Amino acid sequence: MKVIILAAGQGTRLRPLTDECPKCMVKVNGISIIDRQITTMKNCGIREEDIYIVSGYCGDVLEKHFMGRGIHFIPNTQYETTNMVCSLMCTSEIMANEEDIIVSYGDIIYDETVFRKILDVQSNLSVIVDDGWYEYWSARCENPLDDAETLVYDQEDNLIEIGQKTTDLAKVQSQYIGLMRYQKQGVGEVLDLARDAENRTKNGMQLWRTIRPYQKMYMTDLLQGLIDEGHVLKAVHINRGWYEVDDYEDLKLAEKQLAE
Repeated sequence: MKVIILAAGQGTRLRPLTDECPKCMVKVNGISIIDRQITTMKNCGIREEDIYIVSGYCGDVLEKHFMGRGIHFIPNTQYETTNMVCSLMCTSEIMANEEDIIVSYGDIIYDETVFRKILDVQSNLSVIVDDGWYEYWSARCENPLDDAETLVYDQEDNLIEIGQKTTDLAKVQSQYIGLMRYQKQGVGEVLDLARDAENRTKNGMQLWRTIRPYQKMYMTDLLQGLIDEGHVLKAVHINRGWYEVDDYEDLKLAEKQLAE
């Protein structure tokens, strides 16, 4: 098993905290997001030498922070003009030689209970979803639907829709957090679809349910593409135990609730 952390982002909404370091190094109650992630992973049995961080903005600062610890770094040299899927594909050679990959966003905090959930799944394609999202989103913004996206699954917990904007609360059965796992043939399915997306953009074709080109694809665009192409994505349910740190309000909320 290998773990890939996507941490190329600039974190512009957290400036000046990110003026001289990447978003993942912002401290939450004195401990950086990325250090919290690594500690959680290690406590769950992941070795540092099996962790790959996709760096970008202030990547040298991040590498220096972990110097000598065995963690691998893969730069997304085009971080300023690309998004999550391109960061993931920077690791395509590693993924092509592995049958078990966990992917984590670099700006989320999660406890061991959440991480062990993804470690326990057996499905080829699995995505952590938070059933307790509404209370959290209500604390983050006045109207949760202004920021929440669709996430619909069937009676067998197979995802049907993910990542679309909506004004219908019924279409938000849970919420995506940015933690997933690809196993066995699922790894190849992800790589193949991402390459298909790149080719579609080159040929002027629209991608599945987004007008974004390959270079700007969100991870949820990729997941929705997998669903639309007939692949089975399992929803793995949690009820809180995680935080996203996207701006100052997120940071304050995470610090307050973690302190409690």
